[in-house]
Amino acid sequence: MSFKFFYFLIIFFFFIVLDSFPDILRKNLTLVRENDLKIQADFDKLEEDSSKFITNYRQYQQQSTLSPTRSKINTRRSTNEQTTTNSDTNNEPALTAEQLAAQQEKQIEYDKLLERHQQLIKATGTKINLANESHDLVERYYKKLENDLNKFKMELEADYSGITETLEKRMCSI
Repeated sequence: MSFKFFYFLIIFFFFIVLDSFPDILRKNLTLVRENDLKIQADFDKLEEDSSKFITNYRQYQQQSTLSPTRSKINTRRSTNEQTTTNSDTNNEPALTAEQLAAQQEKQIEYDKLLERHQQLIKATGTKINLANESHDLVERYYKKLENDLNKFKMELEADYSGITETLEKRMCSI
């Protein structure tokens, strides 16, 4: 048997093993890219909206007749809604309906921004999972190729003693 035939067998063998691999990897990497583009666009929009919210909230606090502690939004997530502050502890008059509505509006706006942040974190987790799946896929195929190559070498050595060393030397010189 000629060395060209052995080269052909080796190349043919690798193509059989890798037949579906590029399609699967391309699909996963395309999904990662699409998720990344969507996440980046969402992040840019969220960053812009958060910046606007902070600017508007500072203006709201400056224009409000309430003390800064009374005009605060609830930044702590809790199961029960806490939209008003305790007026008994600071000896300030109760909030008017207009002040309460403005404060609740700011609270709702803040909660929506937090929810968008959480959605962005989940989407990033999805992208990370896809990247990990792709990495695992490459690793599995690599291990399979290594195992199959070792089996192929053993079969060649069993049939033709010393042939694998000669083939490897010729492959390295190409």
